[in-house]
Amino acid sequence: MKLSAIFAAGLPFAMTAFAAEKSGHAAAELITGVTSYQAGKTVPVGIKLKIDVGWHSYWVNPGVGGMPLSAKWTLPEGWTAGELQAPVPKRFMTGDLPGFGYEGEAIYRVDLTPPAGATGDAELKVALSWLTCSGDACVPGDVELSVKLDAGDGAAAKDAAVLAEADKKIPKAVKESTATVAEKDGQVVMTFTLPGDLDIDGILAFPATPEVVDAGAPIVLKKSEEGWTASAPKNEYADGPAKAYDLVLSGGKLAQPVIVQWIGK
Repeated sequence: MKLSAIFAAGLPFAMTAFAAEKSGHAAAELITGVTSYQAGKTVPVGIKLKIDVGWHSYWVNPGVGGMPLSAKWTLPEGWTAGELQAPVPKRFMTGDLPGFGYEGEAIYRVDLTPPAGATGDAELKVALSWLTCSGDACVPGDVELSVKLDAGDGAAAKDAAVLAEADKKIPKAVKESTATVAEKDGQVVMTFTLPGDLDIDGILAFPATPEVVDAGAPIVLKKSEEGWTASAPKNEYADGPAKAYDLVLSGGKLAQPVIVQWIGK
């Protein structure tokens, strides 16, 4: 593991900047949406992963044989890290193995929050690990990155626009949706509703929960009396009936990708 530490002396906001760190067939970089933090207020942070041409990395549901990005934070006392939010993936094959992930570049999003009353410098560290694969080989990568922020006015940083653009590719939960899941004849069928202003004609569907449905089979969407159904063959490695299922919908007329969530009782 390597610790990225290139100090940019003379930056006007006493923020320490760091270069991308390469490992295996990808390079990772931390970017922030602010030049300083304010006590009790969220600090938007991005993890930018640049992947070599001819290689791909993996989504939260990697499919068969992959591995999602792992991020383990070391933060000052009282700071908290929100959920790692991944952008919408694409489908691909690694040899004969179907998977979901990224080619080129992917920007993950996480919100870090200092405690009320936080003061002074804050060094935000993260240990990242991932897997990159080509058509005939897989190579892991791991780096440690950090960024240092002073307490201040929380002014927008130069990467704020980059994060805002990256947010458009990150699915958001549909709070007004309802969903049920049933299994019949080897198929997992999610029946769900959406708010009336969401038009999902022509969209793509991805199973965000691993080992629920077959990663190599397309998810078939149909309009139903109850709303919509999303059907796909059950995953051969599933451990009994599904206990939870997140379905990502993207493309078509959607302004932003969404997640339909179901949790079993």
